[in-house]
Amino acid sequence: MGGKRKKRTKIIRPKPKLPKTFECPRCGKISISIDIKDGLAKIQCGSCGLYTEIEVPPVFDEANAYGKFIDLYLDGKLEIKEENKDSTEDKNETEGESKELHSTSN
Repeated sequence: MGGKRKKRTKIIRPKPKLPKTFECPRCGKISISIDIKDGLAKIQCGSCGLYTEIEVPPVFDEANAYGKFIDLYLDGKLEIKEENKDSTEDKNETEGESKELHSTSN
């Protein structure tokens, strides 16, 4: 006569999570962040300063917006803006100071 039947253990697999940062097509680093509000996705690279805005349907999440961004970027149909405001302001300040120093020494 057999013994008591063992219960079958159920394997619980965690649901895959969507990433929050993505790889930049320009510099190759994983530093692209995507912010979606009101059908407009703001895509910005924290490393090289790549910045653009694209329109996305309301059902799109970050991964879908990134896919659309990559397609447009590789096709060359995207208007790219540079987002290095801090470094350009610092350069302008140092250039202004050096011009003032040269003008006062003459």
